[in-house]
Amino acid sequence: MFVKVGRFAVAVCLVTLAAACAPTKQITDVKPVAGFLPDPSLLQKGKEDQPALVYLNSGANWPTYTKIQLEPVTLWTGTNSKLNDVPPEKRQAFANALFGELYNAASQRCQMVTTPSPGTLTVRFALVEAEASEPALNTISTYVPQARILSTLGGYAFNSGAGVFTGSATIEAYATDATTGQLVWQAVDKRAGANAPGSDTFNSWADVDYAFKAWAKQFGERMKQLGVCP
Repeated sequence: MFVKVGRFAVAVCLVTLAAACAPTKQITDVKPVAGFLPDPSLLQKGKEDQPALVYLNSGANWPTYTKIQLEPVTLWTGTNSKLNDVPPEKRQAFANALFGELYNAASQRCQMVTTPSPGTLTVRFALVEAEASEPALNTISTYVPQARILSTLGGYAFNSGAGVFTGSATIEAYATDATTGQLVWQAVDKRAGANAPGSDTFNSWADVDYAFKAWAKQFGERMKQLGVCP
């Protein structure tokens, strides 16, 4: 069961790091956490270069969508999550960083809007802990200057060999027609650090940043393949 608390404004922020990103790998053994996706029963295993689980509405007329309304990224954690021990401003920076990567990828192709209108896809993303029981929403992305995000996360030390994410991070997402509410797309994907000693663990901000960039790239490429924003 999900418990929602708090509401914040839509954010637009872009994180770029000078340091090279560490590689991550996709984990295909993943299942959605109940409560976020509208209809997880529709999900099927993704093909190569797709999310681990995916659903596409066969009746969707993708080229008619010329705008994207990207809702704030949300972060969901369980009762015993290590993320609960992370200061709120750092959790906020995680959500903001992912939002920034997704927004940047989508805006390369589509007009970005903040209100629903005909020809608009409303897209929602959540960063979740797949192993957590009864995860709760505790963070929603908000606008903060890029420099502050870099300062907040750049100086944050992850626990060596453990990481703030327990082995991996999972993203869930879905898109609806902004005017009719029709569900047109759902996805679940999971990534882990590829070089962690002994276990698949994010050990640094570089791991997390690389995962965020990989998800954003995958999202942008999928919209292009479907013919969104021709």
